[in-house]
Amino acid sequence: MIKIMSFGFKSGDVPNPPAQVIDVRRMRNPYYDPILRPIDGRDAKVQNFVRHDPRFHELRTTAIGMLEDGDAIAFGCMGGRHRSVAMTEIVAAQLREEGHEVEVVHRELNAA
Repeated sequence: MIKIMSFGFKSGDVPNPPAQVIDVRRMRNPYYDPILRPIDGRDAKVQNFVRHDPRFHELRTTAIGMLEDGDAIAFGCMGGRHRSVAMTEIVAAQLREEGHEVEVVHRELNAA
């Protein structure tokens, strides 16, 4: 089982126990698009926005490359609603397609 988490840095500490943390704050932020602001990274529109960021492929490749069964990883952005959630969902979907069992946790969305 691989655990993938999303969180917002502005909400406090990094989740425990991620083996690795990937900071996605340098990606373009969907928050500033008035159409995307009210939805979160589980939505295909936000995921598409994130996929078109120049840093997307590098960050996704890095995340996939560091994970094995039993590992945990956390994606963090500022608010924990858009970029980190989208990256978590995208990476989880890819891992499931490759046959891995994946648990997804969205800290800030679950707290709401």
